[in-house]
Amino acid sequence: MGGPSPWARAQWTLERTDLHLIARDGVFSTSDAARLGLDRNALARLVRQGRCLRLTTGWYAVVDGDPPAREALHRLTAVAVGRALRGRAALSHHSCLVVAGLPTFAADLTTVHLTSLVETRGGVSVTRRGVTVHRRVGNLRIPAPDLLAPDRPRLVPTAWAAVQAGMTAGPEAFVVSADGALRAGTATPDALSRAVEVFATHTGIGPVRAALPLADARHESPGESRAAFLLAALGHSVEPQVEVVAEGRRYRADFRIVGTRVLVEFDGAVKYEDRRALFEEKQREDALRRAGWVVVRVVWGDLDDPRRVARRLAAALAVAA
Repeated sequence: MGGPSPWARAQWTLERTDLHLIARDGVFSTSDAARLGLDRNALARLVRQGRCLRLTTGWYAVVDGDPPAREALHRLTAVAVGRALRGRAALSHHSCLVVAGLPTFAADLTTVHLTSLVETRGGVSVTRRGVTVHRRVGNLRIPAPDLLAPDRPRLVPTAWAAVQAGMTAGPEAFVVSADGALRAGTATPDALSRAVEVFATHTGIGPVRAALPLADARHESPGESRAAFLLAALGHSVEPQVEVVAEGRRYRADFRIVGTRVLVEFDGAVKYEDRRALFEEKQREDALRRAGWVVVRVVWGDLDDPRRVARRLAAALAVAA
């Protein structure tokens, strides 16, 4: 009797292939796959089986379970493109931030952004669909790939990426990403200031420069960063993470409008997990009010309705006067 057919042997091999052996950060190339004896036909079968996902020409992601969601898909694609172009370009803008695990806002996750490490002609060069390579900026120097991780993509400095994100998606996006970088310790206020000056002649830098004073590591979440931006846009000077004393206890509020007894709290939770948490929060707010503080609570939906927030703040300031 004959042995298994060539097709059956190939299928047996595919079923037992561990793609994690060749993947780095969840991504592998057709060259990587060739080391396991996988040609394009084999990769196509693995894609149909849902075990990997084609990201871009010649690059794939390992799939364990459900396909990656939107931001995760951008991270994988950015890693793939960054590895493919690591000798000529570094991931930048929101793509750098996503790969670095930092928050973004209003980012176009359908396009991977890089900045050239070599001199290029003209302004922006779109190399192919979904990938934009920006011209080299200033004296950009990116360290060569680490000897221990030679296949990792190269990244522009985090401060640069935050400024670039702000120039493409607006100053609110800059504040969200800059705050995240400051909290993570991957950027400093001086580095952000220097990055703004590097891009001094670029389109869109004016609003980012104006928003630079708002960057603050004390904003503890993207929601608080957006709230700080909104409060400033409405003309209010605020102090973040202020401690107040009420009925002998110390409480910390997200913001205090400077020179007033108005506190602003950003509530990012859709609902409280249990009744006790809700009860404790109500007790806290009641104590603050009895001590003469006026509390304005802001939720995610309010961040997109400046007029509603302005009316509530005006009413609170009138009561606190």
